[in-house]
Amino acid sequence: MSLNKKCCGGLLAFSLLFSLSGWTADFSSLLKQASSGDEQAILEVGSLLVAGKAKPENASQTLSLLEPLANQGNVQAELLLGKAYREGLGGVTKDPGKGFQLIERAAGREGKSAEAQYELGKSYYEGAGTDRNLIAAYIWTALSLEDSAGDFQTAARKQKQELSELLNPAQRAKANELISQIRTVYLK
Repeated sequence: MSLNKKCCGGLLAFSLLFSLSGWTADFSSLLKQASSGDEQAILEVGSLLVAGKAKPENASQTLSLLEPLANQGNVQAELLLGKAYREGLGGVTKDPGKGFQLIERAAGREGKSAEAQYELGKSYYEGAGTDRNLIAAYIWTALSLEDSAGDFQTAARKQKQELSELLNPAQRAKANELISQIRTVYLK
């Protein structure tokens, strides 16, 4: 191996170590803020844990951070915890039924979350924590795309297209009718 390649490799390793140690310090600082009860920090730490960008210190860390907020009705905490339970993420033991319930709460009524609506559609589509229901999957996925923006939108559009192709014209018509009713009755 040439000296140039060795130097570049060493420089890359040093840079990686430096950036990772800086990230660890940032995460530790964020975790300290979360431990003091800072709601935004709790949600950021929870998001990193559920996304797999940080490893929980113990199996209950994600739960101990997010459960109190979810129990108070914080929509983002409900969504994060719901995804953690549905997929077994962030050190949380997989429980699709519990995940479905949390995502369903986050998807509707007060403080509704478009991302949670997409995730609810995904749960119905996959039959994760509930019976597989393509019409319900289509409805919630379509609702998630109304008046919203977010990283989930590309996946939601793709999911809606797949569902649209799986439903026959009568099912799509019924789904669109139900979307209108849900919008006016349930999601006021």
